[in-house]
Amino acid sequence: MLDDTDNQKRPLNLLEEFLVMILNEQTGYFYQVSGWTLNCAAVGAILADLSLRSRIDTDESSLIIVDETKTGESVLDFCLEEIANGKERQTTRYWIEMLATHSENLIDSTLKRLVQVEILNYHSGGFYTMKNPSQYSELYKVFENTNAGQFIKLRIGEIIFTDAIPNPRDSLVMGLLNVCDVIRFIFDIDEELQERIELVCGLELINRAISASVQEAIVSPRLRKTPLTKKIPSVPLFKFLGRPQLWDGNIPALFAGITDDYGPVFQLKVPFRGLLTFISGPKVNKWVQRNGRRHLTSGSYFRELEDACGASGLVTSLDGADHFRLRKVFSQVYTTARFHQRIDNMCQLALRFLKSRSWQPGQEFSVRQDTRLMINMQMTQILVSTDTQDIFDEVVKWKETAAKCLVGRINPRFLVHTPKMKRRFRLLESFVQQVEQNRTPTLRAQAASELADDLLSLHESDPQFLPEQNLLFMLTSAPILQSMYVGDVFGFTLAEMARQPAVTVRIREEASNLICDGKFREDSFSTRNFDVTRRFLMECLRLYPVVTMQVRNVANSCVVEDFSLPLGERVHIVQTAGHYMSECFPEPYKFDIDRYLPSRGEHRDIGYCPYGLGTHTCNGFSWAQLQLILNILMVAYYFEFETQPSEQKLRISPLPTMSVTEKYKIRISKQLHEMPSPVDNDRAATTPAIR
Repeated sequence: MLDDTDNQKRPLNLLEEFLVMILNEQTGYFYQVSGWTLNCAAVGAILADLSLRSRIDTDESSLIIVDETKTGESVLDFCLEEIANGKERQTTRYWIEMLATHSENLIDSTLKRLVQVEILNYHSGGFYTMKNPSQYSELYKVFENTNAGQFIKLRIGEIIFTDAIPNPRDSLVMGLLNVCDVIRFIFDIDEELQERIELVCGLELINRAISASVQEAIVSPRLRKTPLTKKIPSVPLFKFLGRPQLWDGNIPALFAGITDDYGPVFQLKVPFRGLLTFISGPKVNKWVQRNGRRHLTSGSYFRELEDACGASGLVTSLDGADHFRLRKVFSQVYTTARFHQRIDNMCQLALRFLKSRSWQPGQEFSVRQDTRLMINMQMTQILVSTDTQDIFDEVVKWKETAAKCLVGRINPRFLVHTPKMKRRFRLLESFVQQVEQNRTPTLRAQAASELADDLLSLHESDPQFLPEQNLLFMLTSAPILQSMYVGDVFGFTLAEMARQPAVTVRIREEASNLICDGKFREDSFSTRNFDVTRRFLMECLRLYPVVTMQVRNVANSCVVEDFSLPLGERVHIVQTAGHYMSECFPEPYKFDIDRYLPSRGEHRDIGYCPYGLGTHTCNGFSWAQLQLILNILMVAYYFEFETQPSEQKLRISPLPTMSVTEKYKIRISKQLHEMPSPVDNDRAATTPAIR
């Protein structure tokens, strides 16, 4: 209803200018404004715009329609129609409060348009940054390197700091910013300047109506969150233990069933752990996506893992501006452009791995071990130019044990400090030393920029922000530890290729059209050429999301679906429960890649969250998805698989993340093409092994 397809070059409307102004580019998000205040300001911006366009007129006692002609802008026309359909003449304040119920959709639609017309950049995790759109330079008569936000700030700043007479538009923008109490974060304001701001804002009637709606907060009950009247339900332990999905290791399906029975917020008393709070389902996902950064924090949950690494302020435990700054470093690494530059390298590394494992018809192989190692060979050598095959298993065991002991608290903490775990940790230190040794100017001459280059450069330029004590975790998490996550997704896809022969035939047809002599034909690696493979991967991610939940602490008390979460409460967000809920995915246990056809688009709902939720959404998911598609196509081109009678049921290990079990095997039934010998065109192929 509110999708704005009006993308022609035109000046920003007042709501667009307001949202651009409250974007804090240091944190990648908007200045935090309370929900009711933001709702009133958004609607007030629309009404003010309609007034400037002579569609409505206002006075102290009423707001009336002057002209019902549509503006061609969806958010404005929606509100205009709502007012026109009103039965009685009402005040401006009445319409601000009534239309505030639609503000979330109005804001979302406006942000979508700002991205479409390249005013804003959208980044995974719900972050935004400003662009310098040349198409608006002439329109606004500003310098080419001045973005829309800077231009608006120049206008408002001139009114605040000089005696310039404000025009109605600038007075309205100032009123919106003032009522949201964000002007002081944008400009350096003293008491005298604040008096001028109040004077300018008071010139417009709509500004006064918005201010009254916010300050007096006379809101009808349906516009306001009601006080808690329900007790959070408790799931009896025997009912939890009696669910077959628990013993199958299918965590998303387990919590989908509990959510259906007990609602989106519930608690479970676990022996030796006490009372645990869970939230799940699509409505909760939407709440976390929109409000999580205001109320939830991840720092304390990962603190013990940080201590074990001798680090402080890792990307997994950061929130706010520092977290956004580190994400931008990783975003530069995981671009699709960089991926396409390394496609040939990845193909050669895949061939090298398959040759080294000597896959032959009739051979059985451990799915989890081989898929992890295959992904690891690509990620470590492409991201940090260092071979880690010989230490990978030991490092993963350190990570899994540390996660169970220090993060999930499933096992006793003392297990992290055993001699064996200390030896494994020293392997991480040796790996980092090898990475640093590979950074010499001679070795890096004419080499493509890598993750290690970006992180070490950031450390050199700002050692306070990225200290040496954090480099060990930063340099190992992506190339080694994330190999485990991506490798486990790859494991599920190979298992399903053996279990879904009809779909696999279609994947193989795509692979045959794309691959020749061990590499992809020039410019063939494009979404339009592997649609079946892409949808197959998406269905595997739905059924087997590797990271099934996120854990956060409540930093500011909040209400979720009418249940109160107090300050300090530890909350388990099962964002993947929606994957097995019929309201999101009809027949959720059925393997169906057609769910992702444009005509169905079931994944567009917030119930589909295989890469996480909120500000900590996986930063490299686009890269990971392309890497998985590449490897699926490569393996499908060369081999056919089959399951053993004893392996018909997919065996899942649920902790610390979902994967196929260590003993799960599939058999190679046929080799379809002869594999060419890999070409060592990547310098990492010759780097020494780590001991």
